[in-house]
Amino acid sequence: MLFTRDFTGRGADSFYWFHDGQLQETDAASVVGFAGIVVCHDFWMIRDALFDKTGTLPRTIVDVDELRISISGVPEDRLAREKRDVTTHLGQYGAEQEVCDAYQKMFNKGVPFDGVIAAQAATALGAMYLDLCTQAFANGEFERFFTVEVPAYRVLQLSMSAGISIDAAGLSEKRCQAEHDYFLLLKDYSAKHDMPLETPSRRTIEAKLLLEGFELDEVSVEYLLEFVPHDRDFGGDTMALLALDTARRVLGSLTLTSNSTRPVVDVFGSRTSRVQLRSPSLQNIPKRYRSIISAHDGAQLSYVDFDQFEVGIMAALSDDEELKRLYAAGDMYDLFANTHLDLVGNRKAAKQLFLSYAYGMSRKALVDAASSLGVDRQKAKEAFRLFQRYEDWKKSVWAEFQRTGRVTTVFGNHYRRSGGGQLTGKEQRSAVSQVVQGTASLIFKRALLAAASMSDVRVVLPMHDALLFEHTLAETPDRVVDAFEAAMTDVLSARVTGKASISDFAERELTFSAPRNSEL
Repeated sequence: MLFTRDFTGRGADSFYWFHDGQLQETDAASVVGFAGIVVCHDFWMIRDALFDKTGTLPRTIVDVDELRISISGVPEDRLAREKRDVTTHLGQYGAEQEVCDAYQKMFNKGVPFDGVIAAQAATALGAMYLDLCTQAFANGEFERFFTVEVPAYRVLQLSMSAGISIDAAGLSEKRCQAEHDYFLLLKDYSAKHDMPLETPSRRTIEAKLLLEGFELDEVSVEYLLEFVPHDRDFGGDTMALLALDTARRVLGSLTLTSNSTRPVVDVFGSRTSRVQLRSPSLQNIPKRYRSIISAHDGAQLSYVDFDQFEVGIMAALSDDEELKRLYAAGDMYDLFANTHLDLVGNRKAAKQLFLSYAYGMSRKALVDAASSLGVDRQKAKEAFRLFQRYEDWKKSVWAEFQRTGRVTTVFGNHYRRSGGGQLTGKEQRSAVSQVVQGTASLIFKRALLAAASMSDVRVVLPMHDALLFEHTLAETPDRVVDAFEAAMTDVLSARVTGKASISDFAERELTFSAPRNSEL
């Protein structure tokens, strides 16, 4: 399917089928009613027009760029998505450069529609689709793409095109609150860490880390900020400031004159296939401002999240008995803090240390980090010796990555190595992350599909490993929790029993009432 979009928003969009070498104009109703696979490119651009005309979307949509990115195993393909359009690739499939250039201009309304050019571009697009399907088979990605990614794509595109309700009255208040919170935090951050009175750029953060003695050769800035302890909590404070800056920008991008928003959704938005929203990126709004998202009349919102998600996945994949025990017993990070590290009540530090270990921090650096948080060095060494089976599993992942140049999750979503030689520390962490986080993405999408199939559920907003949804029946949240737990248990072959629960999506608003006469 090809289309030309009416950028004026007046509904004069055009749709074309290309079949058996012929280009034929069609309409939105025929597109959404098609029983087969609608193959296209840049579907996000025409999504809302189709929905506004018909109230729905095609049953099965394959955007060739999404297919290409999801099966390649090359992170750079995803990063370059915004810089290259589909015409960059059509030359590989028989389209002359003149045709590619003309089709690009035509698609962007730079020149009038030309059926001959469109047919030649469509021919190349069809060849691209067939070749990508062949590659998907060869890479072990075909089944996952068509049974998980494609259905999840439709569910989320349909949800976003229907719109997310925004409380316009509350938005103005939250904008002011976010601006106030940001500048207050910025002032404290600048004074505490001797930083300029502005949101720190990546270069400024790198310079600060180097000044503090950190090495940046084999670790990302994000890793250092999130997992490595810092003097005066520079990492945590920096992430908090950056998050607040992003939140105020997202809130500022929402219009006060509309009661809904329609984000663009990237269903394969990261190397590990996590769902990401943009324009606006509502997933980046902290809890204290999320009350701007509201339910439609007659419905209510609930928020389901996996409990101890990463730990459960690691325990199942490695078959580590101690990890399984801690996961099954309750809050693993609290238990680890209290029983193994003597960090009583310091769940945050225990989580930071465990995840640093889990993703491959060296033993010496780990013990140093624990010591800086007040943990006895010998106790820290003993604590991380408990997970020997997990340690062996990590090494097996590294060995596979070293030997084959790729790692994969329990169901596709592979990651290819770009270099050679011995694995760097960064590559070791990336390999483990790909398997764990990629498996997490698979579990979440399976759970999403199960929840979306319930008649009383309307998907509102995916939040990393959690889901905000609308419903009308009181028993629906429990059914969604059951679906999330069953999806995790099933994907992990019952090596652990999945855990999920309903929690608060937004901070509870404090309400005050006038005192009764008897209280005066």
